[in-house]
Amino acid sequence: MAWGSALAVTGWAQPAYSATLSPNITSVGQVASDISTVLTLSHDGAATIQASAAQPGDEVLTHQTTSDTLVTSYKLTGAVLGASSDTDWVSSSQFISPARSYSVEGVGLSDITFHVRGEAASVRANDAGAYAASIVLTVMW
Repeated sequence: MAWGSALAVTGWAQPAYSATLSPNITSVGQVASDISTVLTLSHDGAATIQASAAQPGDEVLTHQTTSDTLVTSYKLTGAVLGASSDTDWVSSSQFISPARSYSVEGVGLSDITFHVRGEAASVRANDAGAYAASIVLTVMW
């Protein structure tokens, strides 16, 4: 009888992905929603995905020079996520909650869509310019 082991092959196809809000927010209360990017996960078995912020506060879309913010929400969707796929928008704070996770089913290359929504303040105009957030999606198996 012989025993052997194989290395797990699980990880993102690219080290970093980005999504760009378009069209630009130009009015009070405007929503730039369902801005999305497809992430490709290579996995050889069941896995779990958890989201976190690169640094505290990085989960919120923030103006790059003035620190103005947009109301930020996220979704992860895809057939490979099964019942854990989001059907509604998740607030930025809930999206990175340590208790929240996504179950990945199957094996192979799987497409998971990362959705971002930014909403301007309802009572004042947000600063014009570039807004950014930084989310880390960790895969565990």
